[in-house]
Amino acid sequence: MRKVSGFTLIELITTLVILTIVSIGISGFIRSSMGIFADVTEREQLLSDSRFVIERLTRDIRNAVPSSVRVAGNSNVHCLQLVPIDYSTFYLSAPILPSTDTTLEVVEMGDIEGNAYVPAGFGTFAVIFPTRTQDVYDPSQGRRQDVLACSDGGVDASCGTLDDPDNKAQITVDEAFATTSPADRVYFASFAHSYCVRNGGVYFYRTETSPTQPVFTAGGEIMAEFVDNQLSSNPRSQSAGSDDPFRIFDASLLSNASVQIRLRFERNDEVLNYNHEVHVTNVP
Repeated sequence: MRKVSGFTLIELITTLVILTIVSIGISGFIRSSMGIFADVTEREQLLSDSRFVIERLTRDIRNAVPSSVRVAGNSNVHCLQLVPIDYSTFYLSAPILPSTDTTLEVVEMGDIEGNAYVPAGFGTFAVIFPTRTQDVYDPSQGRRQDVLACSDGGVDASCGTLDDPDNKAQITVDEAFATTSPADRVYFASFAHSYCVRNGGVYFYRTETSPTQPVFTAGGEIMAEFVDNQLSSNPRSQSAGSDDPFRIFDASLLSNASVQIRLRFERNDEVLNYNHEVHVTNVP
């Protein structure tokens, strides 16, 4: 007779137990690996978003019209507003009150690649010697005037061709300015930028300038999420011990104005704290 061999019941049970233990270990390892991957991905995303908004804020603040940075809000939302410079140059002559002249003569405006800047269009204005925020936002202060036209002494009289033989341009504004600049400096701008912290996010807005600072409670372009700052009821109090995201230090005789950005990001127990001071590089 031929002997037939095979697995016994005990061997089968032992094999199944071993396979079960191995599969549980493998599944646990896979789950752990997936969790680590998800945590690393979230951490990298949080770091990338936070760095982006800090870099964007830094770039805008450094390129702001002097005295244009201001903050407003309440316990639900804080907004930092500034006016970015479109172009800045030196003027050769400026109409000053009580003069009725409206021609501002400046050095012809263009970059090193020969691209001209033409300060004409809806909302474009010129600012001379702004020392307070209202000088930038409120036309009644007389230090900002709307730009109506731009011409030069070139063949086509256009500021866009940079062909004036004396490298000058004549800008027509709506009224004379209230004062001159000690450095003969003039700034051109068009819009205001606002960065608002609310509901755990940072939102961006591009709007026209207004004497009263707007506080945005909806809409906007999301710049970053997972912001965990505790907002005070009055961001203008500038309390050193508060958790407010923006704190403004006015210019003095020894230093330019600066903005302290204090943002805290938190996601799944991962916390990132930023305490970044940015100087407004431009002066009146």
